[in-house]
Amino acid sequence: MPDQACSGTPIAYTQTAMNKTDTDIFIKKRDTLIKQFLCGNEPEFLEKHTSVINEYFFSMFEKSNTARKMTIAGTPFAVIALGGYGRKEQCIHSDIDLLILFEKNVPPEVETFIQELLYPLWDARFEVGYAVRDTSECLEMAFERFDIFTTMLDARFICGASLIYTSFMEKFRSELSVKHLKDTLNYWFEHGEKRHFDFGDSTYLITPNLKSGFGGLRDYHTLLWYAKIKSNIKTRRDLEYYGFLSHFEYLTLEESLNDIWKIRNFLHSITKRKCDTLHFEYQTELAGLLGYQSNNGPPDVEHFLGNLYTRMDFLKQINQITFEDIIAGCRAKKGIAQTRPTKTDGLVIRKGRLNFTNTVAVMQKPDLLLKIFLESGHRKISLSIESRRIVSEFLHLVDDEIKKNDACIKIFKKILSLSYWEFNVLNVMLATGILEKFIPEFSALVNKIQYNHYHLFPVDKHSIRCVQIINSFKEPGESLTDTLYHSVFKQIRNKNTLLFCALLHDIGKSNPAKEHSKTGAKIAKPILKRFGFDSTQIKDAMFLIENHLVLVKTATRRDIWDEETAVYMANKIGKIRLLRMLYLLTVADSKATGPKAWNEWTQNLLKDLFLKTMSILKKGELVSKKIRRLIDKKKKDVLVLLKEKWHEDEINQQLESMSQRYLAYVPVQNVVDHINLYRNLGTQDFIWQISKESDSGIRTVSICGKDKPGLYSKIAGVFFLNGLDIVASQAYSLGEEHVLDIFKINPPKDIIFENEKWEKAKTDLIHAISNDDFLNNALDKIPRIIRVSSGKIPEPNIIRIDNETSSFFTIIEVFTYDFPGLLFSITNALYRNHTNVNVAMVATKVDQVVDIFYIRSIENDAKIENEHKLVQIKNAILKSFPQITAKEMNNEKN
Repeated sequence: MPDQACSGTPIAYTQTAMNKTDTDIFIKKRDTLIKQFLCGNEPEFLEKHTSVINEYFFSMFEKSNTARKMTIAGTPFAVIALGGYGRKEQCIHSDIDLLILFEKNVPPEVETFIQELLYPLWDARFEVGYAVRDTSECLEMAFERFDIFTTMLDARFICGASLIYTSFMEKFRSELSVKHLKDTLNYWFEHGEKRHFDFGDSTYLITPNLKSGFGGLRDYHTLLWYAKIKSNIKTRRDLEYYGFLSHFEYLTLEESLNDIWKIRNFLHSITKRKCDTLHFEYQTELAGLLGYQSNNGPPDVEHFLGNLYTRMDFLKQINQITFEDIIAGCRAKKGIAQTRPTKTDGLVIRKGRLNFTNTVAVMQKPDLLLKIFLESGHRKISLSIESRRIVSEFLHLVDDEIKKNDACIKIFKKILSLSYWEFNVLNVMLATGILEKFIPEFSALVNKIQYNHYHLFPVDKHSIRCVQIINSFKEPGESLTDTLYHSVFKQIRNKNTLLFCALLHDIGKSNPAKEHSKTGAKIAKPILKRFGFDSTQIKDAMFLIENHLVLVKTATRRDIWDEETAVYMANKIGKIRLLRMLYLLTVADSKATGPKAWNEWTQNLLKDLFLKTMSILKKGELVSKKIRRLIDKKKKDVLVLLKEKWHEDEINQQLESMSQRYLAYVPVQNVVDHINLYRNLGTQDFIWQISKESDSGIRTVSICGKDKPGLYSKIAGVFFLNGLDIVASQAYSLGEEHVLDIFKINPPKDIIFENEKWEKAKTDLIHAISNDDFLNNALDKIPRIIRVSSGKIPEPNIIRIDNETSSFFTIIEVFTYDFPGLLFSITNALYRNHTNVNVAMVATKVDQVVDIFYIRSIENDAKIENEHKLVQIKNAILKSFPQITAKEMNNEKN
């Protein structure tokens, strides 16, 4: 009979009264057990949950006439649990996987038995998967498909003919050891690498996958399966008895598994489904349910996640133990098992891994605990698992004498320069604890979480990633920007200073109550002294750590085409060597933060600001000549494209009226389009052009209009009134009487009526320009309360006023949470206080919005320097914002 396997929820079945009763009893028992667990009264939940399910199948099997008939007819069978159910790890909404196993022939009556056994569960909306097979085809499929093979390793007898189960498992183990062992382990290794690639390293992700990611439960399962293959272990405890884990490792494994299983079950409970990815929106509620409470405040999500990453980091190490054995036993090349000496006395290479000759050597020469990492970095050879254990267990030998030893300090600096993403020497030092031993201050960063969408990695991993990125600049790379990084890196004399700054730049985050950059510089000073840096190097490092955010903030929140911005940066940094190091540190920090902090836009802004600032520091002059050449070339290109439509003098006159910032920033074809807009404006108050970006569907709305007070605000208000979501915007001056405002808009929800939507918006803008009160009803639609989910007390709205950076404009920085009508709310407040927006930029900090406005007074067309007026503007913007509250959490325990 062909294989029968399915899962799902068939509904065309009517339960018998008997089955209904059994199912009701099962559901009632299960619900009671889950309720006790969620209340904290059931520590053995997984095993008891499995037992409740077992009882259901026992009862159904006993009462099944079909099962009895098949047995009497000479076709007995076994009901076997597979997967997590087979391992007795049944979480709240995990699938229930079964195998109905016959010795030879599969009778047609099995369909009726499946209906009796499983349809009641499907009708009750349980996820149950099953397969019906005979022993021969089951064996064949087990060695053809890896997913079936691993379920066979977890197979557990439930009821029926036990001899069929035991006979099958004996044949399975026999065939595995005789025919399939090496191929299976090789495939296993490759499959594990693919799984980690697909799901990522959970200890590096702010939304980890509790099951399949690197550091997830599947890493423990891999060890369990390997131990079953190699030693036929029966229980988890056997991992210690058979030497796969030390006693300490086994105890830590138990603690880690219990914590992760608890989190996984609570995650199933609040999502009401099988869910293994700890998404951002669930973390606050989970932290609260699991008792991570700050002092009378919201749940302490960062503490919760920090503990979780500690547990997952251990499971990651367990996985490495497993694959160490697999590689050594099945993938070893000829001759690799031989022991080879190294240049360091006390260290040898065995089975392709670095080992200590013995523990006596370590006790006699404690510096071997450090030298083994230097050897690892030089040779690109990993430490054996046994060596890692020795490092962890002999950390007490790393005393002050070792840490102050000049030779050891020199070794540590060399190790720092040998850490790459592809070969993580520092990561192994962190995992074994020796990194913290040498820099005790680093302990406060281990598995410390920054709870937002912005930071992808925990602080310790982020800091190490920064070092690895700095080291990657040793190679030229493929792109022109990579070549620039390489060129700048080569010109840095003391690279150790830069590498230590990369490792320590966030050390101030050990104290979240203080501004981490300044705090970090103070904490780093004694560390740098201990590592032998001189006073000049320490001063440079403290400057870099204290100012490691200055470049990226300036690049993304200031008009870098305003030469005053580059002059300000040059005055602040002062020295070329500091600028070079600060630039590379900024790039590494942004890249290591995650994709939300690093993109092509940020990369180009940083590069341009760096080059402009470097030009000033090198030559003592502004960068006008370079910009002038760029603008002159653009003007020639524009003339070529427009000469057939417009007279050359008219085009030149128009180009001369445009700001340098506009001409330097805007592409040639866009300049041509904007000039055409301007020429077609005539007597109208405004004219616009709407284009669609092919890759994202975003609409770009270019609006050329007469420079009337409040125009920018009125455009923002009209878009809000018509439900057009503003993604980004830029504002430019076109001479003294006209402006160009460019908005990026998300497409309307109803694309069919998009043209009608734009026509209405255009009509509304005409009314708004002629009537200052037209948009009053739009103000009423701005929400008065917004709720944010952050796991902490929401950050307050902040308005910063900068009157130093620019000689001509007052710069307003607005930090707030995004809400409908945000841009209109801000710009309307500015307009009502008689200011005009000359330059506008929108940057996103992911968890908060950062909007930047360069403004001047409408009354005298100058920057605003009256303190009373500045306070009035600040208060007006703050007053226009909704009240911010934390999103209420759903604490129902289902």
